[in-house]
Amino acid sequence: MKRKTTMIAGMVLLAAIVFTCGCKKTAGDTVTLTVVVSAGVSGIPEAGVYTMESGYDLSYRFTLKQGYSKLTVLFDDAEIAASGTIAIADDRTLQAYADDNIQYALTVTLADGVSGTPAAGTANYAKGSLVNYSYALEEGFSDLAVTLDGETVASSGTITMSQAHALKTSASTRYNVQGSWLLAETYDDDSSFSVTAVFSGNYTGGTVTDSDGGSGTYAVDADQAVTFNLVFPDVTYEYEGDFSDDDTMSGTCERYQTDDNVISGTWTATRSSAAAAAGSSSKAIPPRRR
Repeated sequence: MKRKTTMIAGMVLLAAIVFTCGCKKTAGDTVTLTVVVSAGVSGIPEAGVYTMESGYDLSYRFTLKQGYSKLTVLFDDAEIAASGTIAIADDRTLQAYADDNIQYALTVTLADGVSGTPAAGTANYAKGSLVNYSYALEEGFSDLAVTLDGETVASSGTITMSQAHALKTSASTRYNVQGSWLLAETYDDDSSFSVTAVFSGNYTGGTVTDSDGGSGTYAVDADQAVTFNLVFPDVTYEYEGDFSDDDTMSGTCERYQTDDNVISGTWTATRSSAAAAAGSSSKAIPPRRR
């Protein structure tokens, strides 16, 4: 999911939607103005989220539609006139509502790798509304975090719209072990082996085979630690380690025929496509000892 907000760079585009602004432009950070307009109200600016440079004076104007009797305009939580000019120096909320139709904005920002509801963007909800939310990780991502107004919350729950809220998610990219790797091992008895290992399954587990005929299973835990084994008729190899980056793994290994005949070693693995791109050697691969 992509981060999605209505971005208007500077007051040029704001002017394009008809209302005017002063040009008291000063150097500074960009700020966000969230505009909430209820049923029964017309005017400018329209409902949405606007990003502009700090220091602008913004002209606004709201009126009631036919059939409504009371107009209330709030700048943050302070009531202001139905029209005028406001200084946008920090993140602010401008709200215009008719009668008792007060609404609050819920702004949702979704990180790559996160899906769920509500979708990314800004929506307005009547005061007191209960908004259910629920988010989950897509394949290839980990470490889902959800915050409401900067405070960590559960990945699903209910928000009471008693004020404007900002709901944000974040996630980390998982390393992908699937594919072909050049696996090199060195053991304490001075033996060493180089094979091609192929991992098939998903981001968290599956099967692994090597070019000498070994086969086994693999697992990648939430901390990206990798464990796998390769089993032959007369010998078993076991590995554990970690990713250094997308294309490199390393760790420790053991080779044994019986529990009292264990030989320790170390291993490294380079993704085959990365090794080929780097111009890896095509020297002969020594056979695996069985």
